[in-house]
Amino acid sequence: MKTQFEKILPDIPYIGGQKNPTTLVLVKCMSDLAIFRMLEKIGFSFREIGEFHYNYAIATHILRKEALEKAGRDPSEYPFDPVYMDYQKQLTEEIKLKLYPDDWVLDFVEGDGKTFEWGWDITECGVQKAFKKMGDEKYLPFICLGDFYEAEGLGFGFSRTQALGFGALLCTHRFVKNLKTPHAWPPDDLEEFNSKFFQDK
Repeated sequence: MKTQFEKILPDIPYIGGQKNPTTLVLVKCMSDLAIFRMLEKIGFSFREIGEFHYNYAIATHILRKEALEKAGRDPSEYPFDPVYMDYQKQLTEEIKLKLYPDDWVLDFVEGDGKTFEWGWDITECGVQKAFKKMGDEKYLPFICLGDFYEAEGLGFGFSRTQALGFGALLCTHRFVKNLKTPHAWPPDDLEEFNSKFFQDK
């Protein structure tokens, strides 16, 4: 997997490097791609790769949860911290400048405090663009499902009715207080799920 990731590194699109926080998201998802490729190479089925991704993602987020709790923070509340929300709003405005064509394109959505607190409408995804260029777009649903895994692992409320990885025109991320995030693996019962974009072999 490490060797595969080293092969992928030169092909990762430049979206501002350390000046752009979404670079971390992109690079992390490229490391996931190295894992997906190697699991397929050694004979894992598409759904087995997805289940593997779910299991290690949840394990990672449980470790994050423990670290946050040890530091005196409530992991279920971090997306609703006003400072964090303001930071994401500012970041969204910076991304709208479209300095890098391979970056995300998204709008910050103000919540009503009842149905949801805040969210994003994402019309272009940096990971989708990169995976498509590399010929690996079939794996994008696993990356999309990772948003549910993070919410499940850390204990905060997250919902989404449509996702680019499942063929929609946008992703409708919503962060919701006091919501039990739906279990997303297997993903077949999620509202965003579209079997046409899930190569179940």
